[in-house]
Amino acid sequence: MKNKTVGRVLSALSAAAIAVGSMAALPTATIEASALSGQNAWNIVSQIKIGWNLGNTLECNNTQLSSSAAPKEFAKAWGQPEPTAEQFQSVKDAGFNAVRIPVTWYEHLEYQNGKYHVNDTWMNYVKKTVDYAIDKDMFVILNVHHEDFVNAAKWDESTYAVAEQKLTNIWAELAEEFKNYDQHLIFEGMNEPRQTGNPNVQEWWYMGYEDNYYSFNYINRLNAKFVSTVRNQGSSQNKERLLMLPSYDASSSESSIRAIEIPANAGNVALSVHAYSPWDFASNTESNDHTFTENCSYDQSLDQMFNYLGQIQQDKGAPIIIGEFGASDFNNTEDRVRWAKSYMTKAKAKGIPCFLWDNNVIYSGTPNSDAFGFMHRGSTKWYSTASPIIEAMMNVYGVNSKMNIYPVGPFSWSDVTIGSNWIELFKSDNGKDVVEWKNFTVSNWRNYVNENYDLVLLYDSGTAPELVLMGSAWNRIASSDAGDTPHVIKFTYDDISSAVAKSCGQTVSQQDELFISATGSALKAYGLYAVPKSGSSDPQPSDDYPKNIKVAYSEKYHQIKFSWDKVEGATAYGIAVNLAGKWRVQGSTLSASTLTYTTPKNLTPGKTYKVAIAAKVNGEWTTAKSTKHAVTVTVK
Repeated sequence: MKNKTVGRVLSALSAAAIAVGSMAALPTATIEASALSGQNAWNIVSQIKIGWNLGNTLECNNTQLSSSAAPKEFAKAWGQPEPTAEQFQSVKDAGFNAVRIPVTWYEHLEYQNGKYHVNDTWMNYVKKTVDYAIDKDMFVILNVHHEDFVNAAKWDESTYAVAEQKLTNIWAELAEEFKNYDQHLIFEGMNEPRQTGNPNVQEWWYMGYEDNYYSFNYINRLNAKFVSTVRNQGSSQNKERLLMLPSYDASSSESSIRAIEIPANAGNVALSVHAYSPWDFASNTESNDHTFTENCSYDQSLDQMFNYLGQIQQDKGAPIIIGEFGASDFNNTEDRVRWAKSYMTKAKAKGIPCFLWDNNVIYSGTPNSDAFGFMHRGSTKWYSTASPIIEAMMNVYGVNSKMNIYPVGPFSWSDVTIGSNWIELFKSDNGKDVVEWKNFTVSNWRNYVNENYDLVLLYDSGTAPELVLMGSAWNRIASSDAGDTPHVIKFTYDDISSAVAKSCGQTVSQQDELFISATGSALKAYGLYAVPKSGSSDPQPSDDYPKNIKVAYSEKYHQIKFSWDKVEGATAYGIAVNLAGKWRVQGSTLSASTLTYTTPKNLTPGKTYKVAIAAKVNGEWTTAKSTKHAVTVTVK
């Protein structure tokens, strides 16, 4: 049962950041917070209703960022904004009383004196995020997520030794860092431990017999090390903390869960399960049936799953927590509502709390197995296609859900106001389709990527798109825009310049090409505009050299066609190519009425050129300005 205790300000003051000498000048106050202690595993779990996952944020990995990069850069690496207290308040208002915070640690490890140490800045950032929920009296699951030392290509005793050391070193520091947090904080030893490249063992559907149950044993050994590490930290809170133990890939199969071995004298433990179930309805893009009705085969499949989950709880003497569940958006909201009601009703009957996976990816016109977007993170509002699903879940538990709604619908030009001073860099009336993780180039950008402009992209996508600048490196640029206007996203010059500086240590002027990039899901791009910032004295560049240079390719004839806007007062145009570091004019000059140039046929496929187009104005060539704003092309 809950009780009140004075002075539990662990999350707010845990770092003891206020110097002793300054404390006398501060007013004193008595602060109370709800504390939880002395509960067994079943009592803790029984107080959790529905949980929410902060997905695709602190668990970003393979980021290509320097280990010294600011934590927020890691948190934003997959296109999400930073976690904020407002997000967690919105989660609580919606009815959730628990959150799961997936965290990847391996990119933040420092080897010191024979041990692995978590970078202090990263630890503090994670702790701040945990505190957003703890301060709101919510339950929190903190874990290790996409760890390359756990999810190795092939498991053997050598990989086990590495995994054991890193896992125990991380959990020793986490146990120490959070040693005084009460039973609202739960530790999950691993996320979905599995082998990623063993030809003899399937990554996702491992059954045990493939390697004579070696992999099950491998995980159980790591689980035991996790338990002993936390329990041996020494604090009374860690002695009674709830610890979650997964099986291979946190599978929801009966045989996998039964293979979990609970260590002797483990104390409060729960079994960790992920269940995107039934798979054909919830996430399988190859399925032809994403409908859900009462007592359909999918409904019966959920009955079967929850029946054996309930039995395993009793047989093992430990509760089960479904740390991830959800149904991807296949433009089937009403079916997902019926699924959510069925799922939650069966979970509640077995006393199994479930944590909704939310990665902020929404349906964007094509089937996507990973469209688990519920909250629009920037505005902290809930997508209109997702809010009915959350309401259905909360109704099962009799929870009053309060949600501000973020509208979701197709892009329409009529919903967008284009300012009279907006400068068009790209426009497609019907939208340009870009598949996931692909991109396309934008011309005529260089004069507008500076402190006088913001870039505004009009788009339709399941996730926030990115811009990319390419010079010596591929510089991904995420927007810091927290606005809530659908299909409109702003990139400030600070977004762009800081991303380039942090990625490759260069400046914007050293970059050669600008791309619009589809990050995480397919993109339809409608327009990119340079929008003058208010207060800029005269942001418009001079008009004495060609702009809006467009490039068209002929794969059949291996040639390239250039076109550009007319320059007022120009009496001729010239084409120059940068060869061996020198600019060389190609052929004769072009007349003032000629606004296109087509190269000779049969250029070498794959060869890249930097091309400039100059105008002759007032008897002088704009060569210096033109070469500064050259375009880079590759023969197809």
